[in-house]
Amino acid sequence: MLTGIDEIDWASYQGAYGPATEAPDILRAMADRDPETAAGGMFDFGSSLWHQGTVFPVTVAVVPFLVELATTRSVHDRHHVLRILGAISDPAESDGPDQPAVRAAVAAHADRLLPLLSDKQVEVREAAAYTIAQCGGDPGDRLRQRWTAERNPQVRASLLMAIVHQETGGAADLLREAALSQPFPVPVAAALAAARAGLPLAPETLPPIAAAFAHKDEWDTAWSDGEVLTEVLELVDDETAAALVQRPAPARRRWWQRSRPDESPEARARSAFAMEERFRTRRSAPEKLMPRLRELLTDPDAEVRDAAAGAAANAGRAAAAVADELATLALGDLTEHRGAAQSALNTLVRLRDPRWREPLLAAWDAGREVSASGLLPTYPIPFDPEVFAAARRRLTALLAARQTGNPVIRTINVLRIWEPEVADALPELIAALPAAPWVTTQVLGSLGPAAADALPVLRVAARDGIPMPFDGVTRVRPAHALWRISGDPEPLVVAANLMLNGPLAGRHWELGLIAEAGPAMAPLVPRLTDILTGRAADTFPDRVAQVAAARVVWRATGEVLPILADVLRAGDNPVREAAALAAEIAAVTPGWLGDLAPPLRAALRGEWGRVSAARALWLLGTDPADLVRPLLAAIDDGWGDDGGVALLVEMDARGAAAGLRRLADRDERVVRHGEEQEPAWRDERLRDELRAAAATLSPAAQT
Repeated sequence: MLTGIDEIDWASYQGAYGPATEAPDILRAMADRDPETAAGGMFDFGSSLWHQGTVFPVTVAVVPFLVELATTRSVHDRHHVLRILGAISDPAESDGPDQPAVRAAVAAHADRLLPLLSDKQVEVREAAAYTIAQCGGDPGDRLRQRWTAERNPQVRASLLMAIVHQETGGAADLLREAALSQPFPVPVAAALAAARAGLPLAPETLPPIAAAFAHKDEWDTAWSDGEVLTEVLELVDDETAAALVQRPAPARRRWWQRSRPDESPEARARSAFAMEERFRTRRSAPEKLMPRLRELLTDPDAEVRDAAAGAAANAGRAAAAVADELATLALGDLTEHRGAAQSALNTLVRLRDPRWREPLLAAWDAGREVSASGLLPTYPIPFDPEVFAAARRRLTALLAARQTGNPVIRTINVLRIWEPEVADALPELIAALPAAPWVTTQVLGSLGPAAADALPVLRVAARDGIPMPFDGVTRVRPAHALWRISGDPEPLVVAANLMLNGPLAGRHWELGLIAEAGPAMAPLVPRLTDILTGRAADTFPDRVAQVAAARVVWRATGEVLPILADVLRAGDNPVREAAALAAEIAAVTPGWLGDLAPPLRAALRGEWGRVSAARALWLLGTDPADLVRPLLAAIDDGWGDDGGVALLVEMDARGAAAGLRRLADRDERVVRHGEEQEPAWRDERLRDELRAAAATLSPAAQT
C-alpha cells in the first residue's frame, strides 16, 4: 500500500505551513492498523494538507493515495477518507486556487470509486454517493441503479442527494416519490436536494417532510455541515417554511412512523433555531412563523423554550405578537445567560414593553447581572425615577463588592440615559472612577460645571493616572473631563505630553479627546509634527493613531499634515479614520483638496470609509449623482448604514430614491451582521430611514 510515496519530492509541494514534507507520514498514519494512529492521521490531514477548507498544491498530489486508502478494506474508517475526497472536490466545502485541480484529480479516479456504491459497509456506501457526485461526469445511471437496489434509508438519502446533484430538473418526480414513500432521513434529503436545486416542494410532500424533520435524531450526512432544517428554511418561500416547522399531525404520518412518539424536544428546538436563522435574513419570516413560535415559547421542555426565546429575540418588532408569552418567561430564571428569561427580557426592552421593569429591577436588587441592562441606552425610555434610583443602588452595591468592568459600565450607561438627572448620581459616579474610568470620565465631562464636585478627584487622577484594563495607565481621560468641567486645558497638555513619551498605537481614543480641545493643544504640535513624518506606518493600529494625531494638529493649527494622504493611499481599515478626517476638514475648508482626491476615490470603491470618502468628495465639489451608486453599495454591505442614507438626503441626491426604495421594500434584510440578537432590530430601524429618505428624495416630494 502507498507504493511510490517515497519517490515524490514532497518538499516541492506547498501545504498549509510551507513545504509539505509531513505528507507521507500523515498518509502512513491514516493507513495504520491501529485505530488511534489512523484517527491521528485524519486529524493531521485536516491541519496540514486541507486546512480550514483550503486546499493546496500538496492536496492534489495526495489524491491517488487517498483513493487507495478509500478502496482498501483493511483501512480504518474508509468512509471518513471518502468524505475527505468528496469535500476537497466540493466547491461548497473547499476553496483556494488549487480547488479545480483537486476536483479534477479526484474525478480522474471516479471509476475506482464507483464500486464502493455497493460496498458491504453502510457508511462507505453513503459516503461514496457523496464523493462520486462531486466528480462530475455522468454517473447518473449507476446512481439510479443503486437507488433501486439500495435498502438502507441513510444510504438512500445520500443517493437521492447525488442523483439530484447530477440531474437537477430531471429528478422532480423522484423527489416527490421519495418524500411520500420513504422513511427518515430520505424525506429530509428530498427537502434539502429540492431547496438547493431551486425546485418547489409539492404541497402533498410537506406533511411527511415535516414529520421527518420532527424525528429525534438529526440527519448526520456529508451533504451538510450544519443544521439541515436551517439551510432548507433559508432557501424556501415563507409558506413552505411555515409548513415545515409545524407540529406533524399524527393522522398524516406514514406507516413506519406510527410507533414513533410525537415530535421530540430535540426536533422542536431545532425548529426554533432554524426559525431564528430565517428571521435574521428574511423580513417577512417572523410574521409568517410567529404562530408556531408562540407554541414553542410555551413548550414543556426548557431547552425548547430557551431556543424559542432566542428566536423571538431575533424577530424584530413582530415579536410584539408574543409579548405576553415573553413577559411570562422574563419572570423566570435569569441566571442563565442564554436562557429563555434573559432572551425574553431583552426582547421586552427592545419592544419598549413596560413589563421589562419588574424582572430587571428584581434582578438588580438581587445583585444579578442581566444583559438587558446594556440594551437600555439603545432603546431609551423617558425618565423613570424608580429605575434611576434602582440603578444608583445597583452601582453602589457593585462598587461595595469591588466589581469592575462591564457590570459597572452598563449601570453607568443606564444612568447617563437621562440628563440632567444623572447629576444627582454624582457621588456614585465619583466613587466609580477607579472601577470604570473610561465611561465615568465621559459622563463627568458631559455634565460640565454641574460636576464641579468631581474636580479634586479628577485633578489627582490626571496627575497620577488611573489604571486601565489591558491599557496601562491613563491621565488623558481624567484630564479631558477636568477641562470640560473647569475650562482649564493645562492638565490635559501635561497628560498628553506624558502620553507622547510612549508609543501611539492604541492611543487613538485619547488623541481624539485631546483634539477636542482645539487650539488649546497647540503646545503639542511640535512633538506631533516630528512624529508624523508623512510615511504611513506598517501596522493598522499605528496608522489609526497617526490619523488621530493629525486631527490634533489640524484642530490646533489648521494645518493638514501629509500623513493623511499617505494613510489613505496605504488602504485597508485605517482608511475609515483617514476619510472621516478628510470629510471633517472639507466641511470647514471649502475648496480644500490637497492631493487627497485620488485616494478618496479609491476609498469610495473599496471596503472601508466609503461614506466619509463620499462626504469629503461631495464637499470638495463632486456631483452627488456620481456618489449614489457607491453609497447605496455601502448601505447594503450587510453591517448596516454608517451615515450613507443621511448623506444622500443632505446632498439632495434625487437619483438615489429608487435604490433606497428597493432596499426598503425587498424581503432580504439589509442588516445581516452585528451584535447578538441586534441585526433584525437595526434592519427595521434602517428600513424606516430608507423609506423616509426615499420619500424625501422622490419627485413628488420635490414639487
